[in-house]
Amino acid sequence: MRRMIVLLIVVVTALLASPRDSSAGDSNKALEDALKSKYDLTKTGIDRVRITKPGTVLVIQKENISGDLASDATFLTNKVENGDISQAKGFGAVLQDKKTSRVFKAGERVYVFKLEVKDKAVEFFLVSCETYDVNVHGSSRQTRYKSLLSFEFPEGFLATADADTVKKTVDAIIVPEQEAKAASTKTVQIGQTPEEVEGILGRPDKIVDLGAKKVYIYKDMKIIFADGKVADVQ
Repeated sequence: MRRMIVLLIVVVTALLASPRDSSAGDSNKALEDALKSKYDLTKTGIDRVRITKPGTVLVIQKENISGDLASDATFLTNKVENGDISQAKGFGAVLQDKKTSRVFKAGERVYVFKLEVKDKAVEFFLVSCETYDVNVHGSSRQTRYKSLLSFEFPEGFLATADADTVKKTVDAIIVPEQEAKAASTKTVQIGQTPEEVEGILGRPDKIVDLGAKKVYIYKDMKIIFADGKVADVQ
């Protein structure tokens, strides 16, 4: 017994005496702060159903993100590795098998109310922008759904990564709504060639060829070419 106590004292003393490497924690905190500057975090009530301060709206780009009732104490964890989304396996899968869970669809909007940087992961805690009718214990009520999205990275990657690099990985799964709208905007400019226009809008529904003048007809616009260049858009 005495020998065990002496051994325990030696181990504890060694741990206390050894220098602590705070560089990893410092780099994680710096990256976390940099990422938070790119997303305005949403503030919610205790049950996460009431939104007290809306933040950045994110649009889901890929399906297979599982969520559960916003008021539940535990979170459904979705891991993202190399662009693929997966859920917990083994005992963790049992914990995630909730009768009230649902899968978010691509195009749905969510808020991020918490963001954390770990040694090998960046975690986004999400809650749906919309509310849903849910039957709980025989009664119907309006609620939101929440989810934990954990972006997994190789050992040591996050220690030197910058926020822009991490955000590119995040954007493939959830992207700020304003950025999604900007990316979907297709602009045709005067002077572009037919090939350039087709690269932006695809093949037209109809082409009217008048020799030096050509008209591309799309569902909601006409593009007029003169001598092989865009001359007017109607």
